[in-house]
Amino acid sequence: MTRSIVAVMTGFTSIAALSFGTDFAIRAAMPALFEVNGRTDSVAVLLLTIGYVGLYATLGCYLAARMAPQQPMRHALILGSLGLLFNAAGSYAGWNTAPAWYHVASLVLVMFWAWLGGRMREQELTIVAARSVAV
Repeated sequence: MTRSIVAVMTGFTSIAALSFGTDFAIRAAMPALFEVNGRTDSVAVLLLTIGYVGLYATLGCYLAARMAPQQPMRHALILGSLGLLFNAAGSYAGWNTAPAWYHVASLVLVMFWAWLGGRMREQELTIVAARSVAV
């Protein structure tokens, strides 16, 4: 049980640190694209954000699945569910910081990223198993 909790929390912490760090770097590099309250309507910035958060979420869920003692997909999806809760709370709190389409897209994609990270680990395990049978 402890290993499962550590796996999910490690994935969660990784996603959060990378996402917040990149958010900070983008805001520092391109302050003119953001209003004083943090809002941006720049489609390029919002799509970039969806892209890097998706990459980080996929990698974080893969990490959770990789560290899981068993049932890697389950761990990835648990992390995705946790991410969905935090993303929903963040969208609610920061609804005025971006257009509605951005918040909706971000929420819709959360579980896809989690599934993709878990699927990557499952594929990896399948390849390892096939190699061990071939030997």
